[in-house]
Amino acid sequence: MNMQPLDKNTLFSIFEQGDEHIYKEYGMEEELSNPYVLINMVVKGLENYKIMDQMYMHQYPKQYKATRKTIQYKYFNRLLAYLSRIDKKHFEEKYQVGDSYELMHKIYMLEGLMFYYEGLEQYEKCQIVKNYVELLENYRVPQLI
Repeated sequence: MNMQPLDKNTLFSIFEQGDEHIYKEYGMEEELSNPYVLINMVVKGLENYKIMDQMYMHQYPKQYKATRKTIQYKYFNRLLAYLSRIDKKHFEEKYQVGDSYELMHKIYMLEGLMFYYEGLEQYEKCQIVKNYVELLENYRVPQLI
């Protein structure tokens, strides 16, 4: 069986529009100014990446291995762009974080992204993520602990 090569530029294209497209499609663009919606989009993107990464490693190990790092870098940079859009000054109480598990899960996932950039020695990107990890950590209120 002759398999076509995996295209590293389109492999994860199914997630490119993602949640943002859905919010716009249903006329809910104002939700995209909610910092927790954007953070959640990043967290969901990281979760989706992990699933897709495992699927492709299992399904196409030789082909995917050759482009895996490039795909991860490109995809993570797109997720980082969501974080870069967040206005750190508007982390207001009117926005909801969720329960303690959700908050801790978001912190954990963002820390993974931060460590990824730290491993690449891309400290500016690492700092962007770190800022939002710290904002979430500082948001903790007694009922969420």
